[in-house]
Amino acid sequence: MTEPTRTSSGAKSFVAGPRTERSSVYGRRLMPAGRGLVVIVVTLLAWTLMYAPTLKRAAEASPLGARRTASLFVLTPLSAVSEFIGLDALAETIGRSVGRVPRPGGPFVPPPDDIPVVPQPDPGDADGGGKDGPSEEAEPIRVPSPTRRLRVVVVGDSLAAGLGYFAERVFRPRLVRVSRQGRISTGLARPDYFNWPVAMRRIVDAFDPDLVIVMLGENDHQSLQTASGQRAAPIGTAEWPAGYRDRVLQLMRIATSRGAKVVWAGLPISSNVNVRAHSERQNAIFEFAAGVSRNVAYFDAWDRFRSPRDGGYTAYFREDGHVVLIREGDGLHFNAIGYTILAREIAELAAEEFGLSSRTFETEI
Repeated sequence: MTEPTRTSSGAKSFVAGPRTERSSVYGRRLMPAGRGLVVIVVTLLAWTLMYAPTLKRAAEASPLGARRTASLFVLTPLSAVSEFIGLDALAETIGRSVGRVPRPGGPFVPPPDDIPVVPQPDPGDADGGGKDGPSEEAEPIRVPSPTRRLRVVVVGDSLAAGLGYFAERVFRPRLVRVSRQGRISTGLARPDYFNWPVAMRRIVDAFDPDLVIVMLGENDHQSLQTASGQRAAPIGTAEWPAGYRDRVLQLMRIATSRGAKVVWAGLPISSNVNVRAHSERQNAIFEFAAGVSRNVAYFDAWDRFRSPRDGGYTAYFREDGHVVLIREGDGLHFNAIGYTILAREIAELAAEEFGLSSRTFETEI
């Protein structure tokens, strides 16, 4: 520090004394560049370890190629370390604390104790092709009671995982039991990674749902593969739409094979302009398949949640003079408010199309 001294004229001057701490700017201690670099590297490594299982699942579902192979080569051992020391659980805890929706990745969640497991003979083939519908004149969804609650299952990818989480809040638990079966990084293009027809058959047999809500497709911007990993239809070819349509129809047949009603939610508009045209083609396939299938209704999330001004992407929702943020920062997934609005409007569509009792869900959020 500096110490005052007297000059010959009597004025004070200051001379430098020994420094007791590092140089600072406005009272803030400065960190050496090397130490700052170490902190950055350690932070990045910790983050990578925490989210390695999630990154690995995303890589497994990505299109085949050198990039996927290289990603799995790096992420597989990191994922094993993360799961062994429990960092993946810490990442999920942190996500919950900041309000992010958990996105489960397992193959199947067993039914709760109050949902009977009653497998029934199915005239469909072994790979999941079921009946077109239970009857020519399908009955409306049954009226539930506290002792015989309605069974609602939400299936699909990470969009469905978030939707299911907030559907539990929109549907009234006294009359409805919601089962969340969303699986991150899944879709219909890659049954070699996750086979939704097989999973849907198990869900239908185990849960015997009254209503199935489906939301998937964000991971299907790639070539179609077979369950054995062989390429079935390259993306961008004339074979892709027909092949994808068949898979959508197959999943609808399985979901309705025991008499359940289905609401299929289309993809919402994304901030990523590179996938919009393909997402719109997928939505056209979803809407067509719902139109030719019994007990299936289509919810148009694209038109419902795009900008009313120019028809493009918007992270906000405008209704009754109110403007609220409904999207996450990734430009695709919804936040808590957005998922709540989505779940409520899907329930309203089920009430309109299938006679779902308005007593089973919250009409105002």
